Amino acid sequence: MKSLIALLSLVAATTAFAGAYGESGMRPEDIKGNDSTTDKVLDRVFGSDTPPPPPEQAFTKPPLADLKLWQQFNASYDLRNNDYYIALDSLSVGEDDGIVRYAAAVLPKRGKLKNISFEGIDCKTRQYRVYAYGDETGKKWIDGNQRWKRLLKNTRNAYQGEFYDVMCNGGTAYPVPEIDKQLRDTDKQPGDCIGCRSRG
Repeated sequence: MKSLIALLSLVAATTAFAGAYGESGMRPEDIKGNDSTTDKVLDRVFGSDTPPPPPEQAFTKPPLADLKLWQQFNASYDLRNNDYYIALDSLSVGEDDGIVRYAAAVLPKRGKLKNISFEGIDCKTRQYRVYAYGDETGKKWIDGNQRWKRLLKNTRNAYQGEFYDVMCNGGTAYPVPEIDKQLRDTDKQPGDCIGCRSRG
């Protein structure tokens, strides 16, 4: 009887572990979703090591009406229902905080509504936040100021996780000219890393 109880306990523990990491050895940053349920799962995985909000320096958002250089970004299959753009003339990297800030636009392929936002990615802690949303009619920013969230990949609407691949070199942001260059590379594929591409 004791052996049966021990076996059942082991199965339960294994199931819980698989639920947190995924049956295929999924990394925490790859867990799908971006809501409170996902946050709870990630909290179980990371425990007290969940990164706190990064310190930020003062910055100024570029005027929305002045952004003209919108570059399309080739997103992964999971993001196939939308087209994604980054305004190259909005890119900046904080001198003190190292946070990459940019304007992004999301255009559904089956609709006319364009969603524009001004966002930041912290390469060190692999987090992002939305600072403001764009009002195309009035050509101005509307304060959004969401909290910092973990970067996710391979899931619906989690495009910031793919931006990370061209904006960050591990825990450090690439210089703006390098980010600009990679975004202009129309042959880039999701998941490419700078310097490790092999093309036929």
